[in-house]
Amino acid sequence: MLTKTDLLLLLTDIEENGKNVDDKITKLLKLETIPYDVLKFINDTRQFDVSVFYELLRKNYNHKKSNLYINLVKEDLANPTEVLITLSALNLQILLFAKKLSDDKMFLKHSRAEEITRVLNNYYKTYDLIPCLKILKLVKADLIAFEQINGHR
Repeated sequence: MLTKTDLLLLLTDIEENGKNVDDKITKLLKLETIPYDVLKFINDTRQFDVSVFYELLRKNYNHKKSNLYINLVKEDLANPTEVLITLSALNLQILLFAKKLSDDKMFLKHSRAEEITRVLNNYYKTYDLIPCLKILKLVKADLIAFEQINGHR
């Protein structure tokens, strides 16, 4: 999950590299929600690792290597076991991708790894599938948002 603080840090980093970001910082601080154009600007200037990750999932699906992407996008709620398998597979892929990064902690935060792990752990204790379904919907929303930013939707 991206926070305003994360985006401010990234905008500051972009500013240190010589780009003017004053209007983006002002807009980010004014609004309660995160503006789409600020996300797009940051991603176009310095691509988010989580955006690269979702792009990799999409490419793997398009090359018939993995069904994880389609399982995230289609949200098959008919079979509860599929929800758990999808979240577990996503968690594993997040960890495998994170080990390649220099700033893995930021990626783990942005990819909702802690939240995914928490709902899976909760399921194993309570067998309550509702939090798993909610996080799956949030991940889908994140994935679609980054696809829009990258021009795929």
